Amino acid sequence: MKNLKTKMVFAIMLLMVALIPAVSAQKEDNYSVTAEEALEHANAHMISFIASDAPNFENWTGASIDPKPLELYDINGQKLFYQFSVYKNNNLIGRIDVCTDKTLGASVNNIEFGSKPFKVAEATKKSIEIAKNRYPTREIKSTNMVVYSYPRIGAMTVVKDKTTGKEYRIFVDAYTLDEVEDKPATEIEPGVWSMYDQLLMNGKDNNLKEWKKSDQLTNSIEQAASNKKVNINVSVTEENMKKLSTDAATTLITGKNLSVPLYGQERNYYCGPASCQMIGKYICNIYRTQNYIYDFQGWHNHNDPDGGISDSDAEDYCGYSQQEGGLGQSGTQINTIMSFTTAKTEINNYRPFFTMIPGHFRVCYGYGDTGIGLYYIYINDPLPVGSGHQTVEVNGAQERKRIYVRP
Repeated sequence: MKNLKTKMVFAIMLLMVALIPAVSAQKEDNYSVTAEEALEHANAHMISFIASDAPNFENWTGASIDPKPLELYDINGQKLFYQFSVYKNNNLIGRIDVCTDKTLGASVNNIEFGSKPFKVAEATKKSIEIAKNRYPTREIKSTNMVVYSYPRIGAMTVVKDKTTGKEYRIFVDAYTLDEVEDKPATEIEPGVWSMYDQLLMNGKDNNLKEWKKSDQLTNSIEQAASNKKVNINVSVTEENMKKLSTDAATTLITGKNLSVPLYGQERNYYCGPASCQMIGKYICNIYRTQNYIYDFQGWHNHNDPDGGISDSDAEDYCGYSQQEGGLGQSGTQINTIMSFTTAKTEINNYRPFFTMIPGHFRVCYGYGDTGIGLYYIYINDPLPVGSGHQTVEVNGAQERKRIYVRP
């Protein structure tokens, strides 16, 4: 009996030893980011851009970040971003999206300027109402704010059929409060797509390296602030910003911006024509209406629309001679390699370019280089309809294509 007990104790000890590496491995694979950690990264990156006197941050001195973020989900149900609102004098001046998982890449995905409030409560309420009316006998599984087609944000209500297990999704845009059809976004048709899956296409190992660069930047900013006895987790005054601006660690970012005009798209599918407008006005000082660009060469008819323009339509519009109604940039070409070196070359040569994500055109008008291998590009985005907005985002993380506009 004694031998049996000894053997049992020994077996349990062996089992415990065997489990220790598994538990350790499990901890190492836990790449989730807490809201507190995300706030540290948001603060540090904001301070770095301000202290470096980076374009668009000139009036951000004295701004503060609301420590309570809006949690944004992906359409696949995974938590995607912590979205922090930035205020100055009680006015919303921007937003910072921080990834909720280290495997998604650089911590700060994008910083938005001149943000407009969106209607979270109204969108949520409407998506639930539609779900109840359309599927009265089915169970509402969840309702979350989601990035349903970056940069578009809305409410997503998921309904489940208890019998078959089939799920249905209802999307309502947070700006327009319009219902969005649950269909994949294409090059010319709006719809929904997974930002989460797009970011993972860059590779988990590569994304973790990008996160480490973000962490390095954050730690260096926090250390520099600590050395100068500046608390960067509260609104940083002009006096304290002057202290930080003399430290090399906080002024890493260098870059260049072009004065490309921002035009909001006039219709839901006019992101392409609006982007062509921006390019044409800056490069050629040519301004044509969005209807004209949409109808160019008879490819579409704005009175009988059939979706947005394609990348080849935009390429042709830029390439056709000015006598033929185009921009006369015959060297224009589509590219699927999101090289930061090429982006710098184009901007340094005063050539803004198209940057495309699924179902959406934007224009890159500048870049920011942190000096530690973490790169950002400045973007004129024609959304929301009627106004557009500017943002700075991680180079190449969500892009699918570019069109370089060259003579």
